[in-house]
Amino acid sequence: MKTAVIMSEDAAWTKPLDVGYEECLPKIGLKVVDHIRFSPDTTDFTPIFNKVEAAKPDVIITGISHVGVQPTVQWKNQQVPIPMFGISSQATNETFGKDTNDAAEGVLYQGVSGPNVAVTPKSVPFAEGFKKRYGNYPSYAGYTAYDEVYYIADAVKRAGSVEADKVVDALEKTDWEGTIGRVQFYGKDDPFTHSIKYGKGLITGLMLQWQGGKQVAVWPKEIAKSDLKFPSFIKLTTN
Repeated sequence: MKTAVIMSEDAAWTKPLDVGYEECLPKIGLKVVDHIRFSPDTTDFTPIFNKVEAAKPDVIITGISHVGVQPTVQWKNQQVPIPMFGISSQATNETFGKDTNDAAEGVLYQGVSGPNVAVTPKSVPFAEGFKKRYGNYPSYAGYTAYDEVYYIADAVKRAGSVEADKVVDALEKTDWEGTIGRVQFYGKDDPFTHSIKYGKGLITGLMLQWQGGKQVAVWPKEIAKSDLKFPSFIKLTTN
């Protein structure tokens, strides 16, 4: 792939995301040929996908969440011949396939864990326990919320107090293996103040794809369960 269109909902959370896309995509050889920011209230994506198709990119890089399932449903209904890849919050939910009437097939999304993905020894037992209790696998927020309960409790224990400054100081020293990887935080004087650290030996994230009505890990290769698969209307470039 050599060209991309960024397609993100116009919301506060996508502003830094899109800055990252614009900075990083060219570094991996993807020329950004258009950048579309649409209202989260959008109900008809036909003109947006028409504009995307006119730009003839090899891939659509998404930042979608609050808009819901509509762009995915219309991507399938309109037979947009371009793969979608990126952030899609709803796609992390196990119900996404049914919610989109199976339009999710082939959709790629970034996640922190997923069904049957042993990011750490804690990942699969938690996911299976969640499904047993609630009837479906957790979304990305389920994994992170579960981890948060434990590393905050650990910080309180280490601080010996629930006083805010003492807990914050303890959280800065967190080194906790959760369901999504090893959790550590930047300090108060770092550029990304108190943000979670990502990298080798920490949280790396992963890519999953909807295949056969299920969420399947496709990257990184050491935990991948399948190669990429796309519906027949997707036209992939080959080099």
